[in-house]
Amino acid sequence: MVFKHPSDSVTGQPPVTSIKEETPVAHVKTELLKNGTIDEIILAYGNVIPAPGAQTTISVPFESRIIRLMVNEGQEVSQNDPLLELGPSPDTHMKLKQAQGTYNAANQALKNMERKFQLRLATNDQLLQTQQILEQARLTIDSMKSQDIGGQKELKAEVDGLVSKVSVNEGALVPAGAPLLQLVPRNRLEMRLGVELEDIDNIHEGMPVDLSRAPKQTGIVSGKVRKVSQSVNSSTHLVDVFISIPPGSAFLLGQYVSGRIVVGSVKGLIVPRNAVLPEGDHFVLFVVRSGRAVKKDVRLLAENSREAVIKEDSLRPGDEVVTVGNYELKDNMSIVGEPIK
Repeated sequence: MVFKHPSDSVTGQPPVTSIKEETPVAHVKTELLKNGTIDEIILAYGNVIPAPGAQTTISVPFESRIIRLMVNEGQEVSQNDPLLELGPSPDTHMKLKQAQGTYNAANQALKNMERKFQLRLATNDQLLQTQQILEQARLTIDSMKSQDIGGQKELKAEVDGLVSKVSVNEGALVPAGAPLLQLVPRNRLEMRLGVELEDIDNIHEGMPVDLSRAPKQTGIVSGKVRKVSQSVNSSTHLVDVFISIPPGSAFLLGQYVSGRIVVGSVKGLIVPRNAVLPEGDHFVLFVVRSGRAVKKDVRLLAENSREAVIKEDSLRPGDEVVTVGNYELKDNMSIVGEPIK
């Protein structure tokens, strides 16, 4: 007995079933091209520093001992607020006693010389020399007394400001003239921002800058570029740009800040920045044509964090471009688009 496969009755072969390959369809989101203008922006970060010549160093002209500190670094002070209390060091105290002894001895020597002179036992030159020694001793005493060397002394703030640095500790012996504290007047602050070297040619003195507290960029204040450094900062590897700020701005010394500098504006076709993709040495985007994503090479004229200005001769305002899902697309691929509202 012969068994036959259910097949073509003529050829005896199984029937061939035709399988149709499905064309892939991408789901994307789109937006419409529009004419407009975007600003070219440089965003830089830095901190608040004293303005040139604003920082005042407090010191005393004699060796001293720190009795009590009354402020900390970063503290805000008002005029006449006490800063610290100090007194003469043992060595300074001894020098004061020696100066007083020298003065007393010179004073007694002059009296003796005057008696000798009256008795004609001393010359005019000897009398004059003794008077000069006494005068020198008196000047030394007066100078030391004018510096309040004799006892404890309280130093006070001469202006409203911020304590930018405390260089001493309680109990320390401090050499004559050494810095004790540094103060910055409250209205003498500026900002130092770091800018990439390739951007520095676009920044000039007098340009407006929107300043804010970083990283949240709150409390925006308008400032101006005061100076652009002509060298690269060895610590940050950026170029320092110094920004003047209006008096009364609510920034603190050393505070981390950001600056937004508008260096130009460009008109043209505007697209969301994520619609433009890098491809080799140029940029592309996908425009919707009859349900398909058609790839276009475009020139990127300007950009910021949200938008870009492009140029491509066949594109027009109102054309629909792919903004989400474009990384998976191929040229002329079928798509299902959902406009972004």
